[in-house]
Amino acid sequence: MYDKQKPESCLTMEVKDLPDNIKDVDDNILNETIGCSNKDCEGSGVFKIIPSELKFYKKLGIPLPRYCVLCRRRERLKQRNPLKLWHRKCQCAGHKDDSKVYKNTIEHLHHKEKHCPNEFETSYSPEKKEIVYCEKCYNEEVN
Repeated sequence: MYDKQKPESCLTMEVKDLPDNIKDVDDNILNETIGCSNKDCEGSGVFKIIPSELKFYKKLGIPLPRYCVLCRRRERLKQRNPLKLWHRKCQCAGHKDDSKVYKNTIEHLHHKEKHCPNEFETSYSPEKKEIVYCEKCYNEEVN
């Protein structure tokens, strides 16, 4: 493996110089090469905004990114559930969930006061705070 040199010579704009509001961004940004704000960036250290990306950000009112594509991808991957399954029981306890945080909007097939008997495998860890329903209870709530 070799040390990849970052092309800092082609850098034309620092992240600190980017407007915070997408409304303040014009098409000149498409000509800029922006430095990634991640000090530990393992990518090229710079990125460009392409026309379709700028159009998307403007349409949704999203500010320009501050990180290169590789750093953004790594941050998204950190948010994913692990590639592991846990055996869980449905948390539907009749009219509420087990934690009593969520109140069901409809009476489920297993009846109002009974706990759902379904068990399943899920990528949601028991240590996480998400409420996990079986497919039947979930579909009854969202449909």
